[in-house]
Amino acid sequence: MKAMAKQPNRRVKSDDMLSVSSSEELEQTIFRIGQLQTELEIATAHTNQTIEDAKASLKDKTTAINNEIKVLSKSAQIFFTANQQDIVPAGKKSRVFDVGEIGTRTPPLSVTVKNGQDVIEALKKLQEQLKLSDLLSVKTSVNKPGLIKHREKIKDIPGITFNQKEQFFIKPVHVPIEHLNETEQPA
Repeated sequence: MKAMAKQPNRRVKSDDMLSVSSSEELEQTIFRIGQLQTELEIATAHTNQTIEDAKASLKDKTTAINNEIKVLSKSAQIFFTANQQDIVPAGKKSRVFDVGEIGTRTPPLSVTVKNGQDVIEALKKLQEQLKLSDLLSVKTSVNKPGLIKHREKIKDIPGITFNQKEQFFIKPVHVPIEHLNETEQPA
């Protein structure tokens, strides 16, 4: 029986996999990734420029439309306020026309806090005096950087897991535009 010669490594192609079988092919693969990344950057820059151009061309038109809407709305509001009793049925806050609706509404009550620390101190005192418990809230959350810093002391607490895995990366050099159509790495 004759011994079979070892078959050379060959590239295996499929829809989502290509087998690199030599250092030369590895360099070519890294170069190709660089080409593709450059193409992607160019396409993204072109798309972003197209978007910016479209925004700029629409800016004047949208500004004019928004200004007209503002003027018409203010005019309608002035007329509505002066004639609300004649426009809106008794006991109602709005009226529906064939072309749309007009009216008033009262939004939910809102609160604004300025000088937050001073307000907190005043509310703490008031909360103690009036025996209230719902003027201030305290939020407690896990401080992950603190957990990492003290990992040896807390490693046995159930529910805490520390993870650190090595990650593969490819960082090709920037491929100039004139080399985008090359299929192999230049010598």
